[in-house]
Amino acid sequence: MQRQRITEHLLSASSSPFYREYRDILTGTTARRAEYQQMLTDAAHGRFSHLGLHRADRFGRDTVEGLQAATKLMSLGIKIRVAHMPSLQPETPDGFFMFVLQMGLAQREVDVLRQRARDGMEAKLRAGGWACKAPDGYVNKEEAIKNGKYHRCVEQDPAVVQGLREAWDLLLTDRYTMKQICRELAARGCTRSGDRPWAWIDPESGRWNHAANRLHEIFHNPFYAGWVVSKRFGIAYGQVRGKWEPVVTMEEFERGLEVLCSHDAHKSRTRRHFYLLRGLLWVEVGGARHKMFCSTPTGRSRSYSYYLTHDRLNGQKIRIPCEIVDAQIPNWLRGITIDPEDLPAIWEIYRKQVARATHADRETEIASLSHRLAQLREEEARLGRLLITGKMSEETYDRLRAEWQEKLRLTETNLADLERDTAIYLDDLDTALILLTRACDLYSRLENEQHATLLQILAKRIIVSADGEMIDHELHSPFKYLAGLVASFQSNDPNGRGSEQVRVSP
Repeated sequence: MQRQRITEHLLSASSSPFYREYRDILTGTTARRAEYQQMLTDAAHGRFSHLGLHRADRFGRDTVEGLQAATKLMSLGIKIRVAHMPSLQPETPDGFFMFVLQMGLAQREVDVLRQRARDGMEAKLRAGGWACKAPDGYVNKEEAIKNGKYHRCVEQDPAVVQGLREAWDLLLTDRYTMKQICRELAARGCTRSGDRPWAWIDPESGRWNHAANRLHEIFHNPFYAGWVVSKRFGIAYGQVRGKWEPVVTMEEFERGLEVLCSHDAHKSRTRRHFYLLRGLLWVEVGGARHKMFCSTPTGRSRSYSYYLTHDRLNGQKIRIPCEIVDAQIPNWLRGITIDPEDLPAIWEIYRKQVARATHADRETEIASLSHRLAQLREEEARLGRLLITGKMSEETYDRLRAEWQEKLRLTETNLADLERDTAIYLDDLDTALILLTRACDLYSRLENEQHATLLQILAKRIIVSADGEMIDHELHSPFKYLAGLVASFQSNDPNGRGSEQVRVSP
Protein backbone atom coordinates (compact mmCIF):
# COMPACT_ATOMS: atom_id res chain seq x y z
CA MET A 1 0.00 0.00 0.00
CA GLN A 2 2.79 2.44 0.88
CA ARG A 3 4.62 1.64 -2.36
CA GLN A 4 1.43 2.18 -4.35
CA ARG A 5 0.71 5.56 -2.75
CA ILE A 6 4.28 6.77 -3.29
CA THR A 7 4.15 5.67 -6.95
CA GLU A 8 0.79 7.34 -7.62
CA HIS A 9 1.36 10.65 -5.84
CA LEU A 10 5.13 11.16 -6.19
CA LEU A 11 6.91 9.01 -8.78
CA SER A 12 4.35 9.22 -11.58
CA ALA A 13 4.30 13.03 -11.38
CA SER A 14 8.09 13.36 -11.32
CA SER A 15 10.54 13.42 -14.19
CA SER A 16 13.50 12.54 -11.92
CA PRO A 17 15.01 9.08 -12.45
CA PHE A 18 14.21 6.43 -9.85
CA TYR A 19 17.26 5.27 -7.85
CA ARG A 20 16.10 2.59 -5.43
CA GLU A 21 13.58 1.64 -2.74
CA TYR A 22 14.46 1.51 0.97
CA ARG A 23 12.21 -0.92 2.78
CA ASP A 24 12.34 -1.94 6.43
CA ILE A 25 9.99 -4.19 8.31
CA LEU A 26 11.35 -3.35 11.78
CA THR A 27 9.71 -0.79 14.06
CA GLY A 28 10.36 2.88 13.34
CA THR A 29 11.11 3.48 17.01
CA THR A 30 14.72 2.39 16.49
CA ALA A 31 17.41 3.75 14.20
CA ARG A 32 19.16 0.36 14.01
CA ARG A 33 17.53 -0.61 10.70
CA ALA A 34 19.69 -1.84 7.83
CA GLU A 35 17.83 -0.12 4.99
CA TYR A 36 17.38 3.09 6.98
CA GLN A 37 21.11 3.30 7.66
CA GLN A 38 21.83 2.47 4.01
CA MET A 39 19.59 5.36 2.97
CA LEU A 40 21.54 7.77 5.19
CA THR A 41 24.83 6.45 3.75
CA ASP A 42 23.63 6.87 0.15
CA ALA A 43 22.44 10.38 0.94
CA ALA A 44 25.85 11.32 2.33
CA HIS A 45 27.43 10.10 -0.93
CA GLY A 46 24.99 12.14 -3.05
CA ARG A 47 23.34 9.16 -4.74
CA PHE A 48 19.85 10.68 -4.83
CA SER A 49 18.28 14.15 -4.75
CA HIS A 50 14.72 13.42 -3.55
CA LEU A 51 13.32 11.13 -0.87
CA GLY A 52 9.70 9.98 -1.03
CA LEU A 53 7.81 8.91 2.10
CA HIS A 54 4.34 7.50 2.56
CA ARG A 55 3.72 9.61 5.68
CA ALA A 56 6.03 11.72 7.78
CA ASP A 57 5.30 9.55 10.81
CA ARG A 58 6.52 6.47 8.89
CA PHE A 59 10.00 7.98 8.65
CA GLY A 60 10.61 7.36 12.33
CA ARG A 61 8.52 7.36 15.46
CA ASP A 62 11.23 8.79 17.69
CA THR A 63 10.70 12.52 17.23
CA VAL A 64 14.22 13.62 18.11
CA GLU A 65 16.01 11.02 15.99
CA GLY A 66 13.60 11.47 13.06
CA LEU A 67 14.02 15.24 13.02
CA GLN A 68 17.80 14.94 13.26
CA ALA A 69 17.85 12.61 10.24
CA ALA A 70 15.45 14.81 8.24
CA THR A 71 17.46 17.95 9.05
CA LYS A 72 20.67 16.18 8.02
CA LEU A 73 19.13 15.13 4.69
CA MET A 74 17.89 18.65 3.99
CA SER A 75 21.32 20.07 4.83
CA LEU A 76 22.70 17.79 2.08
CA GLY A 77 20.29 19.39 -0.39
CA ILE A 78 17.89 16.43 -0.50
CA LYS A 79 14.22 17.33 -0.85
CA ILE A 80 11.77 15.24 1.17
CA ARG A 81 8.29 14.66 -0.23
CA VAL A 82 5.36 12.94 1.47
CA ALA A 83 2.78 10.93 -0.54
CA HIS A 84 0.08 11.63 2.04
CA MET A 85 0.64 15.39 1.54
CA PRO A 86 2.32 15.89 -1.89
CA SER A 87 2.33 19.68 -1.52
CA LEU A 88 4.32 19.55 1.74
CA GLN A 89 7.80 21.04 1.35
CA PRO A 90 9.80 20.51 4.58
CA GLU A 91 12.68 22.66 3.29
CA THR A 92 10.46 25.75 3.74
CA PRO A 93 9.71 27.20 7.21
CA ASP A 94 5.97 26.44 7.06
CA GLY A 95 6.56 23.03 5.55
CA PHE A 96 9.12 22.17 8.22
CA PHE A 97 6.62 23.19 10.91
CA MET A 98 4.00 20.81 9.47
CA PHE A 99 6.62 18.07 9.18
CA VAL A 100 7.61 18.53 12.84
CA LEU A 101 3.94 18.47 13.82
CA GLN A 102 3.41 15.13 12.10
CA MET A 103 6.50 13.69 13.78
CA GLY A 104 5.21 14.89 17.15
CA LEU A 105 1.83 13.27 16.52
CA ALA A 106 3.59 10.03 15.64
CA GLN A 107 5.50 10.13 18.94
CA ARG A 108 2.24 10.70 20.80
CA GLU A 109 0.71 7.70 19.03
CA VAL A 110 3.56 5.48 20.21
CA ASP A 111 3.30 6.80 23.77
CA VAL A 112 -0.47 6.28 23.88
CA LEU A 113 -0.15 2.73 22.50
CA ARG A 114 2.54 1.97 25.06
CA GLN A 115 0.35 3.23 27.90
CA ARG A 116 -2.68 1.30 26.65
CA ALA A 117 -0.63 -1.89 26.38
CA ARG A 118 0.66 -1.39 29.91
CA ASP A 119 -2.82 -0.75 31.29
CA GLY A 120 -4.16 -3.80 29.46
CA MET A 121 -1.42 -6.03 30.85
CA GLU A 122 -2.04 -4.81 34.40
CA ALA A 123 -5.80 -5.30 34.09
CA LYS A 124 -5.35 -8.86 32.83
CA LEU A 125 -2.91 -9.75 35.62
CA ARG A 126 -5.16 -8.32 38.32
CA ALA A 127 -8.04 -10.34 36.90
CA GLY A 128 -6.02 -13.54 37.32
CA GLY A 129 -4.82 -13.90 33.73
CA TRP A 130 -1.29 -14.06 32.37
CA ALA A 131 -0.09 -11.46 29.85
CA CYS A 132 3.45 -12.74 29.24
CA LYS A 133 5.20 -15.77 27.78
CA ALA A 134 4.25 -18.89 29.69
CA PRO A 135 7.04 -20.30 31.91
CA ASP A 136 8.44 -23.82 31.64
CA GLY A 137 5.69 -26.41 31.99
CA TYR A 138 3.01 -24.16 30.46
CA VAL A 139 2.11 -23.01 26.94
CA ASN A 140 0.26 -19.94 25.68
CA LYS A 141 -3.12 -20.67 24.11
CA GLU A 142 -5.18 -18.43 21.82
CA GLU A 143 -8.82 -18.90 20.85
CA ALA A 144 -10.66 -16.70 18.35
CA ILE A 145 -13.99 -15.41 19.67
CA LYS A 146 -15.49 -13.00 17.11
CA ASN A 147 -14.83 -9.71 15.31
CA GLY A 148 -11.06 -10.15 15.50
CA LYS A 149 -11.07 -10.67 19.28
CA TYR A 150 -9.22 -13.50 21.00
CA HIS A 151 -9.24 -15.24 24.34
CA ARG A 152 -5.65 -15.85 25.47
CA CYS A 153 -4.63 -18.00 28.42
CA VAL A 154 -1.96 -20.43 29.61
CA GLU A 155 -2.33 -24.19 29.97
CA GLN A 156 -0.13 -26.93 31.33
CA ASP A 157 2.24 -28.69 28.93
CA PRO A 158 1.77 -32.41 29.73
CA ALA A 159 5.23 -33.27 28.34
CA VAL A 160 6.96 -31.04 30.91
CA VAL A 161 4.63 -30.50 33.84
CA GLN A 162 4.86 -34.12 35.03
CA GLY A 163 8.63 -33.70 35.43
CA LEU A 164 8.08 -30.52 37.46
CA ARG A 165 5.66 -32.34 39.72
CA GLU A 166 8.24 -35.06 40.30
CA ALA A 167 10.91 -32.42 40.96
CA TRP A 168 8.80 -30.94 43.76
CA ASP A 169 8.18 -34.41 45.19
CA LEU A 170 11.92 -35.00 45.33
CA LEU A 171 12.53 -31.59 46.92
CA LEU A 172 9.92 -32.12 49.64
CA THR A 173 11.64 -35.31 50.78
CA ASP A 174 14.51 -33.05 51.93
CA ARG A 175 17.04 -35.70 50.86
CA TYR A 176 18.26 -34.32 47.53
CA THR A 177 20.42 -31.39 46.44
CA MET A 178 19.51 -29.39 43.32
CA LYS A 179 22.03 -31.26 41.18
CA GLN A 180 20.82 -34.62 42.50
CA ILE A 181 17.23 -33.69 41.59
CA CYS A 182 18.38 -32.80 38.05
CA ARG A 183 20.19 -36.14 37.73
CA GLU A 184 17.16 -38.04 39.01
CA LEU A 185 14.82 -36.24 36.58
CA ALA A 186 17.16 -37.04 33.69
CA ALA A 187 17.25 -40.70 34.75
CA ARG A 188 13.46 -40.78 34.69
CA GLY A 189 13.36 -39.31 31.17
CA CYS A 190 11.90 -35.95 32.21
CA THR A 191 12.82 -32.92 30.10
CA ARG A 192 12.42 -29.15 30.12
CA SER A 193 10.60 -27.06 27.52
CA GLY A 194 12.03 -27.60 24.05
CA ASP A 195 12.91 -31.18 24.96
CA ARG A 196 16.07 -29.99 26.77
CA PRO A 197 17.47 -32.30 29.47
CA TRP A 198 17.82 -31.46 33.16
CA ALA A 199 21.28 -33.08 33.31
CA TRP A 200 23.68 -34.15 30.58
CA ILE A 201 27.32 -35.14 30.01
CA ASP A 202 29.54 -32.64 28.24
CA PRO A 203 31.00 -34.53 25.24
CA GLU A 204 34.29 -32.59 25.42
CA SER A 205 35.06 -32.75 29.14
CA GLY A 206 33.02 -35.83 30.03
CA ARG A 207 31.61 -34.02 33.06
CA TRP A 208 28.00 -33.73 34.13
CA ASN A 209 26.19 -30.44 33.51
CA HIS A 210 23.01 -29.59 35.40
CA ALA A 211 20.16 -27.09 34.89
CA ALA A 212 20.21 -26.45 38.64
CA ASN A 213 19.88 -22.68 38.34
CA ARG A 214 16.77 -23.02 36.19
CA LEU A 215 15.29 -25.49 38.64
CA HIS A 216 16.10 -23.11 41.50
CA GLU A 217 14.14 -20.33 39.73
CA ILE A 218 11.16 -22.64 39.22
CA PHE A 219 11.06 -23.65 42.89
CA HIS A 220 10.96 -19.94 43.85
CA ASN A 221 8.30 -18.91 41.30
CA PRO A 222 4.79 -18.54 42.85
CA PHE A 223 3.31 -18.99 39.36
CA TYR A 224 3.55 -22.76 39.84
CA ALA A 225 1.44 -22.48 42.98
CA GLY A 226 -1.24 -20.60 41.04
CA TRP A 227 -0.42 -17.01 42.11
CA VAL A 228 0.01 -13.88 39.99
CA VAL A 229 3.12 -11.93 41.05
CA SER A 230 4.45 -8.83 39.25
CA LYS A 231 7.06 -6.37 40.51
CA ARG A 232 6.28 -4.06 37.58
CA PHE A 233 2.65 -3.63 38.62
CA GLY A 234 3.10 -4.02 42.35
CA ILE A 235 1.28 -7.37 42.67
CA ALA A 236 2.68 -9.30 45.63
CA TYR A 237 2.52 -13.01 46.42
CA GLY A 238 -0.88 -13.95 47.84
CA GLN A 239 -2.84 -10.99 46.43
CA VAL A 240 -4.21 -12.31 43.10
CA ARG A 241 -5.09 -15.92 42.39
CA GLY A 242 -4.31 -17.09 38.84
CA LYS A 243 -6.85 -18.76 36.56
CA TRP A 244 -4.56 -21.61 35.53
CA GLU A 245 -4.08 -25.07 37.01
CA PRO A 246 -1.16 -25.00 39.47
CA VAL A 247 1.55 -27.64 39.65
CA VAL A 248 1.73 -27.62 43.46
CA THR A 249 -0.47 -26.42 46.27
CA MET A 250 0.34 -23.29 48.23
CA GLU A 251 1.35 -25.43 51.24
CA GLU A 252 3.72 -27.54 49.12
CA PHE A 253 5.24 -24.40 47.55
CA GLU A 254 5.93 -22.80 50.93
CA ARG A 255 7.27 -26.07 52.33
CA GLY A 256 9.64 -26.26 49.36
CA LEU A 257 10.91 -22.75 50.14
CA GLU A 258 11.59 -23.83 53.72
CA VAL A 259 13.61 -26.81 52.49
CA LEU A 260 15.63 -24.61 50.13
CA CYS A 261 16.25 -22.14 52.94
CA SER A 262 17.52 -24.89 55.22
CA HIS A 263 19.84 -26.15 52.48
CA ASP A 264 21.17 -22.63 51.98
CA ALA A 265 21.91 -22.23 55.68
CA HIS A 266 24.26 -25.24 55.57
CA LYS A 267 26.28 -24.08 52.56
CA SER A 268 29.89 -23.17 53.13
CA ARG A 269 30.83 -19.80 51.64
CA THR A 270 34.12 -18.08 51.16
CA ARG A 271 33.98 -14.76 52.90
CA ARG A 272 34.71 -11.86 50.59
CA HIS A 273 37.24 -9.29 51.70
CA PHE A 274 35.79 -6.00 52.90
CA TYR A 275 37.61 -3.01 51.39
CA LEU A 276 37.54 -0.21 53.94
CA LEU A 277 38.80 2.52 51.60
CA ARG A 278 36.95 1.60 48.40
CA GLY A 279 36.66 4.74 46.27
CA LEU A 280 38.68 6.88 48.70
CA LEU A 281 42.31 5.82 48.24
CA TRP A 282 44.79 7.55 45.91
CA VAL A 283 48.53 7.04 45.52
CA GLU A 284 51.01 9.84 44.84
CA VAL A 285 53.92 9.00 42.53
CA GLY A 286 56.22 11.59 40.98
CA GLY A 287 53.96 14.45 42.04
CA ALA A 288 50.90 12.96 40.29
CA ARG A 289 47.99 11.27 42.03
CA HIS A 290 46.33 8.12 40.75
CA LYS A 291 43.15 6.48 41.97
CA MET A 292 43.45 3.03 43.51
CA PHE A 293 41.02 0.17 43.08
CA CYS A 294 40.38 -3.13 44.85
CA SER A 295 41.54 -6.62 43.92
CA THR A 296 41.70 -10.03 45.63
CA PRO A 297 43.68 -12.47 43.45
CA THR A 298 44.06 -16.06 44.58
CA GLY A 299 46.97 -18.45 44.43
CA ARG A 300 48.63 -21.22 46.41
CA SER A 301 45.37 -22.02 48.21
CA ARG A 302 44.93 -18.52 49.61
CA SER A 303 43.84 -15.05 48.54
CA TYR A 304 45.64 -11.70 48.67
CA SER A 305 43.71 -8.43 49.04
CA TYR A 306 45.26 -5.32 47.53
CA TYR A 307 44.59 -1.74 46.66
CA LEU A 308 46.08 -1.27 43.19
CA THR A 309 46.27 1.21 40.33
CA HIS A 310 44.88 0.48 36.89
CA ASP A 311 47.56 2.72 35.38
CA ARG A 312 51.06 1.33 34.98
CA LEU A 313 53.50 3.61 36.79
CA ASN A 314 57.15 3.12 35.94
CA GLY A 315 56.17 0.10 33.90
CA GLN A 316 54.06 -1.70 36.50
CA LYS A 317 50.94 -1.38 38.57
CA ILE A 318 51.28 -0.36 42.20
CA ARG A 319 49.86 -2.88 44.66
CA ILE A 320 49.53 -2.10 48.35
CA PRO A 321 48.21 -4.78 50.75
CA CYS A 322 44.95 -3.63 52.33
CA GLU A 323 46.07 -4.29 55.90
CA ILE A 324 48.99 -1.84 55.57
CA VAL A 325 46.72 1.10 54.76
CA ASP A 326 43.70 0.08 56.86
CA ALA A 327 45.86 -0.18 59.99
CA GLN A 328 46.70 3.54 59.73
CA ILE A 329 43.09 4.76 59.81
CA PRO A 330 42.72 4.95 63.64
CA ASN A 331 45.84 7.12 63.90
CA TRP A 332 44.60 9.27 61.01
CA LEU A 333 41.29 9.80 62.79
CA ARG A 334 43.09 10.80 65.96
CA GLY A 335 44.98 13.33 63.87
CA ILE A 336 41.83 15.09 62.65
CA THR A 337 39.96 14.84 65.98
CA ILE A 338 39.30 18.20 67.67
CA ASP A 339 39.95 18.76 71.35
CA PRO A 340 36.58 19.34 73.09
CA GLU A 341 38.18 22.15 75.12
CA ASP A 342 38.52 24.19 71.91
CA LEU A 343 34.81 24.01 71.04
CA PRO A 344 33.62 27.31 72.61
CA ALA A 345 36.36 29.34 70.93
CA ILE A 346 35.83 27.65 67.55
CA TRP A 347 32.07 28.19 67.77
CA GLU A 348 32.61 31.87 68.39
CA ILE A 349 34.98 32.23 65.41
CA TYR A 350 32.85 30.54 62.75
CA ARG A 351 29.60 32.14 63.93
CA LYS A 352 31.14 35.54 63.30
CA GLN A 353 32.53 34.44 59.93
CA VAL A 354 29.22 32.97 58.79
CA ALA A 355 27.37 36.10 59.85
CA ARG A 356 29.71 38.27 57.77
CA ALA A 357 29.69 35.95 54.76
CA THR A 358 25.92 35.61 54.60
CA HIS A 359 25.13 39.32 54.85
CA ALA A 360 27.96 41.21 53.11
CA ASP A 361 27.45 40.61 49.39
CA ARG A 362 24.73 37.98 49.62
CA GLU A 363 22.09 39.77 47.51
CA THR A 364 24.62 40.70 44.82
CA GLU A 365 25.88 37.12 44.55
CA ILE A 366 22.34 35.72 44.41
CA ALA A 367 21.47 38.09 41.54
CA SER A 368 24.68 37.18 39.70
CA LEU A 369 24.09 33.44 40.06
CA SER A 370 20.44 33.76 39.00
CA HIS A 371 21.57 35.57 35.83
CA ARG A 372 24.17 32.87 35.24
CA LEU A 373 21.51 30.17 35.65
CA ALA A 374 19.29 31.82 33.04
CA GLN A 375 22.22 31.99 30.61
CA LEU A 376 22.96 28.31 31.08
CA ARG A 377 19.35 27.35 30.32
CA GLU A 378 19.48 29.40 27.13
CA GLU A 379 22.75 27.67 26.28
CA GLU A 380 21.02 24.27 26.38
CA ALA A 381 18.47 25.46 23.81
CA ARG A 382 21.28 26.74 21.55
CA LEU A 383 23.08 23.40 21.74
CA GLY A 384 19.87 21.59 20.78
CA ARG A 385 19.32 23.84 17.77
CA LEU A 386 22.89 23.34 16.57
CA LEU A 387 22.46 19.56 16.80
CA ILE A 388 19.11 19.48 14.99
CA THR A 389 20.33 21.72 12.18
CA GLY A 390 23.39 19.51 11.64
CA LYS A 391 25.92 22.18 12.62
CA MET A 392 27.24 19.99 15.42
CA SER A 393 28.01 16.28 15.59
CA GLU A 394 26.44 14.02 18.19
CA GLU A 395 29.83 13.38 19.82
CA THR A 396 30.47 17.11 20.22
CA TYR A 397 26.93 17.62 21.50
CA ASP A 398 27.32 14.87 24.13
CA ARG A 399 30.64 16.33 25.33
CA LEU A 400 29.36 19.93 25.48
CA ARG A 401 26.12 18.91 27.15
CA ALA A 402 28.03 16.99 29.85
CA GLU A 403 30.07 20.14 30.52
CA TRP A 404 26.88 22.20 30.53
CA GLN A 405 25.23 19.86 33.04
CA GLU A 406 28.23 20.15 35.38
CA LYS A 407 28.13 23.97 35.16
CA LEU A 408 24.38 23.95 35.78
CA ARG A 409 24.69 21.63 38.78
CA LEU A 410 27.45 23.74 40.32
CA THR A 411 25.54 27.00 39.78
CA GLU A 412 22.32 25.57 41.23
CA THR A 413 24.22 24.24 44.24
CA ASN A 414 25.93 27.58 44.90
CA LEU A 415 22.65 29.45 44.52
CA ALA A 416 20.87 27.08 46.89
CA ASP A 417 23.67 27.48 49.44
CA LEU A 418 23.39 31.27 49.33
CA GLU A 419 19.62 31.19 49.68
CA ARG A 420 19.77 28.98 52.74
CA ASP A 421 19.19 30.60 56.09
CA THR A 422 22.19 31.41 58.29
CA ALA A 423 20.77 29.21 61.05
CA ILE A 424 20.94 26.20 58.74
CA TYR A 425 24.61 26.93 58.03
CA LEU A 426 25.31 27.06 61.74
CA ASP A 427 23.39 23.84 62.41
CA ASP A 428 25.47 22.05 59.77
CA LEU A 429 28.71 23.39 61.19
CA ASP A 430 27.70 22.54 64.76
CA THR A 431 26.91 18.95 63.75
CA ALA A 432 30.15 18.60 61.77
CA LEU A 433 32.20 20.02 64.64
CA ILE A 434 30.68 17.61 67.16
CA LEU A 435 31.40 14.70 64.79
CA LEU A 436 35.05 15.75 64.52
CA THR A 437 35.38 15.75 68.33
CA ARG A 438 34.01 12.20 68.59
CA ALA A 439 35.12 10.56 65.33
CA CYS A 440 37.90 8.50 66.90
CA ASP A 441 35.78 7.11 69.75
CA LEU A 442 32.86 6.50 67.40
CA TYR A 443 35.05 4.55 64.96
CA SER A 444 36.14 2.08 67.63
CA ARG A 445 32.52 1.11 68.34
CA LEU A 446 31.36 0.57 64.75
CA GLU A 447 31.29 -2.46 62.44
CA ASN A 448 33.16 -2.72 59.13
CA GLU A 449 30.37 -1.34 56.92
CA GLN A 450 29.80 1.50 59.39
CA HIS A 451 33.55 2.24 59.40
CA ALA A 452 33.43 2.73 55.64
CA THR A 453 30.33 4.94 55.89
CA LEU A 454 31.98 7.19 58.47
CA LEU A 455 35.08 7.56 56.31
CA GLN A 456 32.97 8.34 53.24
CA ILE A 457 31.23 11.11 55.21
CA LEU A 458 34.47 12.65 56.39
CA ALA A 459 36.98 12.21 53.58
CA LYS A 460 36.96 12.99 49.88
CA ARG A 461 40.36 11.42 49.22
CA ILE A 462 43.08 9.73 51.28
CA ILE A 463 46.52 9.84 49.67
CA VAL A 464 49.31 7.36 50.32
CA SER A 465 52.85 6.91 49.03
CA ALA A 466 53.89 3.98 46.86
CA ASP A 467 54.90 2.19 50.06
CA GLY A 468 51.42 2.57 51.53
CA GLU A 469 52.26 5.34 54.03
CA MET A 470 49.44 7.85 54.49
CA ILE A 471 50.85 11.25 53.47
CA ASP A 472 47.84 13.52 52.84
CA HIS A 473 44.07 13.76 52.74
CA GLU A 474 41.18 15.89 51.50
CA LEU A 475 38.07 16.32 53.63
CA HIS A 476 34.53 17.00 52.51
CA SER A 477 32.84 20.30 53.22
CA PRO A 478 32.25 21.52 55.92
CA PHE A 479 34.92 19.35 57.61
CA LYS A 480 37.63 20.89 55.40
CA TYR A 481 36.60 24.40 56.48
CA LEU A 482 36.55 23.41 60.15
CA ALA A 483 39.95 21.69 59.92
CA GLY A 484 41.49 24.80 58.42
CA LEU A 485 39.76 26.98 60.99
CA VAL A 486 41.02 24.85 63.88
CA ALA A 487 44.57 24.80 62.50
CA SER A 488 44.54 28.59 62.25
CA PHE A 489 43.10 28.91 65.74
CA GLN A 490 45.64 26.57 67.32
CA SER A 491 48.62 28.14 65.53
CA ASN A 492 47.70 31.41 67.27
CA ASP A 493 46.92 29.76 70.61
CA PRO A 494 48.86 31.54 73.40
CA ASN A 495 48.86 28.31 75.43
CA GLY A 496 51.21 26.79 72.86
CA ARG A 497 49.24 23.64 72.13
CA GLY A 498 50.45 23.84 68.55
CA SER A 499 48.78 22.53 65.41
CA GLU A 500 49.50 18.82 65.75
CA GLN A 501 45.93 18.10 66.84
CA VAL A 502 44.49 18.80 63.38
CA ARG A 503 46.19 18.12 60.09
CA VAL A 504 45.16 20.56 57.38
CA SER A 505 44.38 19.31 53.87
CA PRO A 506 45.69 21.42 50.99
